[in-house]
Amino acid sequence: MAAFDPDLDMAARPRPNVAGDVARHQRLIVNPLLAALALLGVWELLRHSLAVRNVYLFLASLFAGAVSLLLIQFHCLDCGRTDFILRSHRHACAAVVRRQMADEEPFLPPLVKTQVKAWGILFVTALILLAIVCAPGP
Repeated sequence: MAAFDPDLDMAARPRPNVAGDVARHQRLIVNPLLAALALLGVWELLRHSLAVRNVYLFLASLFAGAVSLLLIQFHCLDCGRTDFILRSHRHACAAVVRRQMADEEPFLPPLVKTQVKAWGILFVTALILLAIVCAPGP
């Protein structure tokens, strides 16, 4: 008969049984700083590829732009964890599970999807304004 010895055996950490959508119970802040820095580098690479008319460099810069969007991060206001945004739908710390079980609504901040869209609009607007201001004159 096998016995469990807590000093020798490694028990799997119990994960909370989270059923349903946890997104409206999370308090996550989106941090696009790494993605924005990478996209600025991609912007310069794209401009360079157009200047030298290299199609392979152009395609590489488009690929790097798509991959750099994976660098968007989130920060949990409850437990302090920071991770990539692709894993945000699986983040269920103790406070999120408690709010979900009690069916409470957090007061801040907006949903992750809303924050990502707002950051995207801000970033595109800033790039357009930068292109207008830095455009060479006639």
